[in-house]
Amino acid sequence: MAGESSPLLRSCMPSSDGSGSTNGNGNGNGNDNAKKEPEWSLEDTEKLSAFAEQNPSIFSAAYLLRDAIILAKSNSSFAHTDYLISSYDNSVNRSSEYNTYRKILVNPFIKGLTKLCVFGLVLLSFIEPPNWCRGFSDGDSDGLNGCEDALAMKGTPLFYTDDTETREQYYYPSSGAMALTVYQSLYIERALVGFLLLHLILCLAKDGFSIERYFCLNLSRMHEVDAVAKKRIRTVAAFRYVRLFALFFIMMGMVNFSPDNPQRIYSHLWRIILFISFSEGIQNELMVVVKILPAILSVGFVLTLVIGFYGLIGIAAFYNTKEGVQHFDNYVDGVWTLFTSMTTVIYPDVMMAGYNDNRFVAIYFITYMMLTFFFFQNVILGIITNEYTSSHELREDELETSRMQYIKQAFNLLTNDMETDAVTRDQLMAIFLILNTDCYEIQAIPHNEALLLFAVLDTDGSEMLEFEEFCEFGNVMLLEFIGYEKFQSTFERIFPSVLESTFYTKLRKVILLSWFDYSIDVMVFINAVIVIVQMYPMLAGTEVVSKDDAYDLMRDGRIDTKWEVAETFFTVLFVIEMTLKITVLGWNRYTLSMRNCFDGLVTFLSAAATFYVYYPNSYSNSELIRFILVARSLRVLRLCLVIDHFKSMSHAVLGIMPAAGRVVLALFCVVFLWSWIGMFWFGGKITRDPNNPLAARLEGTDFAGSFYWANNFNDMLSGLNVCYNLLVINNWNVLESGIMAICDTKYYRFYFLSSYIVGVMIVNNLVVALIIDYFLDEYGTDEEEEKAALEAEANLVFDSDDMPTPKKFGKYVARLNPEFRRTHRSKKKVLQKLFAARVLRN
Repeated sequence: MAGESSPLLRSCMPSSDGSGSTNGNGNGNGNDNAKKEPEWSLEDTEKLSAFAEQNPSIFSAAYLLRDAIILAKSNSSFAHTDYLISSYDNSVNRSSEYNTYRKILVNPFIKGLTKLCVFGLVLLSFIEPPNWCRGFSDGDSDGLNGCEDALAMKGTPLFYTDDTETREQYYYPSSGAMALTVYQSLYIERALVGFLLLHLILCLAKDGFSIERYFCLNLSRMHEVDAVAKKRIRTVAAFRYVRLFALFFIMMGMVNFSPDNPQRIYSHLWRIILFISFSEGIQNELMVVVKILPAILSVGFVLTLVIGFYGLIGIAAFYNTKEGVQHFDNYVDGVWTLFTSMTTVIYPDVMMAGYNDNRFVAIYFITYMMLTFFFFQNVILGIITNEYTSSHELREDELETSRMQYIKQAFNLLTNDMETDAVTRDQLMAIFLILNTDCYEIQAIPHNEALLLFAVLDTDGSEMLEFEEFCEFGNVMLLEFIGYEKFQSTFERIFPSVLESTFYTKLRKVILLSWFDYSIDVMVFINAVIVIVQMYPMLAGTEVVSKDDAYDLMRDGRIDTKWEVAETFFTVLFVIEMTLKITVLGWNRYTLSMRNCFDGLVTFLSAAATFYVYYPNSYSNSELIRFILVARSLRVLRLCLVIDHFKSMSHAVLGIMPAAGRVVLALFCVVFLWSWIGMFWFGGKITRDPNNPLAARLEGTDFAGSFYWANNFNDMLSGLNVCYNLLVINNWNVLESGIMAICDTKYYRFYFLSSYIVGVMIVNNLVVALIIDYFLDEYGTDEEEEKAALEAEANLVFDSDDMPTPKKFGKYVARLNPEFRRTHRSKKKVLQKLFAARVLRN
């Protein structure tokens, strides 16, 4: 250990220019602090370094606490597993090479660039030429530029749907998103994959270039790792295998860029798999789907039997009738008709042929829909919701258990080492030094902030941390501290004497009164009414444009109509309101409120548009202001925040946004995958080319009759739109009619069947389950807890003078690190727990 003191001292010594300060546990930006935080002094560093070398258990405790901090920041089961795989071997964990490679990998720029490269490969799929047309023959020797010609071909189609169609049509309709040539996309792909290969090499280097460590092949030897952690490590190792294979097959596709290269054809598939292997959020949701899949298959099996049984009844009941000829011609078509009916896309149209002849036909279809649509589909939703809630709670419990286990192990190491029942301040300060130097995943902690963190933990002022106090270490390390003076307005800092003046005191009191906001709400409502009255002719579709009406007067660049006077009045009024609030509250405090941010943005745009239009220049069309007025009318939504239930609902909606992000990503992956499958099977087959025999098959179909030409799989972006249409279900049978017309077999119906099962019945229900779970967690609180949650903000002001500590730090604003991606209510509960008796309510 002795050889490690030099880098520890060197990292914590004051920099020569004094610019080494960072914002402790926050975003690493020292500019967020009001006061320049002092670096660790050489004397303190030498003292604590020597203390750590004499007590080796401090290093082990620091690594345990690092994992506890990472777990507290994230709600991912795989948050710290990457470090567990490497840190179980001290020979690797303590090596200088390991620290160098790990420092590179956790660098925010490198992490961001890695994510950008992975997303860039997915984005490349939308702007590169589709595979189906790369070999399109245009008479030249280059067999890879066919898409440029195929997608640009236009002329007289084989047939017109009706006389309203433009005479000249594109033969292969597409989204027009193709922005690259084949060779340009190849160069970009090589660059992106090259960086990801470099990232993979660094990951291997971090583990000493040991395949055994990287893929954790010797998991059985990790006796100190609990069973839950081992399960997570196996999962992470599995995704590492997936990542490696995806990169390998992508490179195989780049070796031979011919359209006939099988690996080139599957490049989109490997790209989305690679994307999943880098996303912890999607991996979490994928694990949930794997867990609930057996239950869904069980219900799905019973549902299939019900559909099959009703298919037999339909064949027998409608034999040799109009209903039977149209929908139950054979058993397969009858079952498909019933499945389509279950999605509601053709119900009640499907039963009208029989129902018109015999009203008792309704009994057959009504009982079928009650069983399938109302019962079994809701049973599936219930299963997914229950399993998702259980998985979410289990994941939270596992994370909390693991976090507390690491904290408890660290506490035992520290107390056993000192033969005490509490952790001393010197031990914790030494841990902060180690976190600064060895644990690059944790942002640097300045000395003054380290003392403040200890003071927050030391609730009884004993200068020792007992176990109950030490247990909050993970939560305390999520805090950011900002000097309260940063929240003073520039006016107050420049003219401090004005603070005591009678005028400013009264002005401040008026601005902070609730009725001031209420009066602004009234003016916003009046403004919205005036905008609606002004635009009523346009909204009603009765406005007639002529050179003599007042409408044209608004294009002359002068304030000469009553509407322009009203618009200018409200613009000036809201500018004054914004100026007064910023003057009294200060910019930082003003922008803490999302409502203020929205109001300020709209007010600024309104003022800028007004000045630009009415200031003498070549542009004099005051219609520009009208668009800003429409946006300004949206400020009326702030009235909803006056009502407690709307306020609670808005907080709940905002609170679930971080959790919803990973499910939306999972939904995107499903849509991307089915879009690629659609382009793989049906790319280039939706065509109006008179020389292509497939075009004739589309004549007379519902697809052509509904002008669905743009709904095709001729490129990825068009396919993405089609798959989204399949998710919302409506009219997907029209698209199916076109696809079935160009296909030689009805087996392609499985594409639509699988899309409905995976996209609608599983992933879409997963979104519903997430919203129910998190919304109830945010919204469903008892009255006392809800009131407390609504009174507290995500930023709390506290004064260190109220702390039982000899060192005073002044007044600070504490807020949670943006990396703490939990619900809004969870953030408030953490802050309330840490600062229950120290919050300044005024």
